[in-house]
Amino acid sequence: MKFGGNRGQLYDAQKTARARWDSTTEIWNDSTRLEFEQQVWEPLDDAVSGALAAVDQLAVLFTQIRQDCEFSS
Repeated sequence: MKFGGNRGQLYDAQKTARARWDSTTEIWNDSTRLEFEQQVWEPLDDAVSGALAAVDQLAVLFTQIRQDCEFSS
């Protein structure tokens, strides 16, 4: 199972979304933006970061499993 391509897509999407979100501060800087940032954006960004970390851990685990299975064969 290969994780690199999908992980890369998710990382790129997060990077793009962060850049676009950061650019909104120039045109949207009120209490509604702050509320949205705290209630929606930050939890979403944290969830994506967590998913990326989980994919990284799975990639390591599957590499170890693959190596163990090849060694056992």
